Amino acid sequence: MGLLSNILWAFHRKSYNSIEDFNTEITDYQTRILKEKTSWEPYTIVIDAPEINVFYEAWIKGKEDIATNETLLGDENDVLSEDNSDFGMFQAEFSARLKASNGVNFTALDLLYQLQNQVSQKDLGDHIFFEGLTPNDAGQEENNTPTYSMYLGS
Repeated sequence: MGLLSNILWAFHRKSYNSIEDFNTEITDYQTRILKEKTSWEPYTIVIDAPEINVFYEAWIKGKEDIATNETLLGDENDVLSEDNSDFGMFQAEFSARLKASNGVNFTALDLLYQLQNQVSQKDLGDHIFFEGLTPNDAGQEENNTPTYSMYLGS
């Protein structure tokens, strides 16, 4: 079972300027779907590290859709080759470097808030539903920074 796999959320094309507003929306989303079975505990520490890398897939139009904290996985020329284009979009894999807001560790709220804002400018296709994070093997850590794969469903 992955990290936060019990939390329901549908990513959408909206950036949040306020973590409090995001907490209100995710709390409402949990309550609306899970009713009394909701288990959203926003201030629980879920990752005890100041920084992490998160791998995920998304569709982009080009280099301009790559955020400053992201690395495109794979050869850029191959990924962005017209041969791999689907109606002007390219399916790409990313590694995003996230930094804990408090500089020490990630709470559930901080992590989901950052993930939402990270993917808000990307096209996730039909895979918009958060299904959790899975820690990657220690061999995939970069400079002792933990790495996770984010799973999305449709």
